[in-house]
Amino acid sequence: MLRVLKEYGIFDVISGALVGKPMDEAWFDEYKKILIEVINNSNLSVVCNINIGHATPRCIIPFGAEATVDVEGQAIRFGE
Repeated sequence: MLRVLKEYGIFDVISGALVGKPMDEAWFDEYKKILIEVINNSNLSVVCNINIGHATPRCIIPFGAEATVDVEGQAIRFGE
């Protein structure tokens, strides 16, 4: 799926990507390696291993909403 997103040019028009934590954090290192390899854009901020999707505790991220990511403060704010 990452390769399809890359082919569509998604990683050229976004300012960052939020990636969920794998279930039970299994395969995290492998996922990270694939993300780096496929995205291949050192100018794109990628925050990974966050509690969205299948991992617990779960939270949701609304599609299409603008987000501000504060990495140091470990906060994601929507609609700012």
